Amino acid sequence: MPFINPNHRGLAYGDGYLQGDGQLGQVVRIVGNDLFAVNTTPTAKSFGILIKDYKNGEMPGIYCMGGVYETDVFEGTVNPGDDLKVSANGKLTAGVQAGEEVIARAVSVSGGTIKFRLLI
Repeated sequence: MPFINPNHRGLAYGDGYLQGDGQLGQVVRIVGNDLFAVNTTPTAKSFGILIKDYKNGEMPGIYCMGGVYETDVFEGTVNPGDDLKVSANGKLTAGVQAGEEVIARAVSVSGGTIKFRLLI
C-alpha cells in the first residue's frame, strides 16, 4: 500500500477542491480559484503533494511549503541529491531538464522508498 510519511512536516493546505481524481503522493497544481488538479506537466508550477487519495470535487489535504517526507510513490531511478520533478503520471521522478520545475530534492533512497525535501 502506498504511503507518504511526514518526517519533518512543512505546511499543509486543506481548502479548495480537486478537479478529477487524485492519489496519495501525486503532485497537484492550481487550475482556478481554490481549484487543484494533478500536475502531469513538468514545466507547469506545482503547489504540493496529496496527503491521501481524493475523488473529483473533494477538498484535498496537500503538503506544501517545505518539510521532509518519505514515500514509495515515485517513478524511475532516484539517487540521493537528485532534483525531482513531476512525471507524466503526476508522481515524483528524477531527470530534470532545462525549463522543468524542480519541486523536491532526494535526501536518501533505501529499500524502494525515498526521503525528500519538498521545495514547493
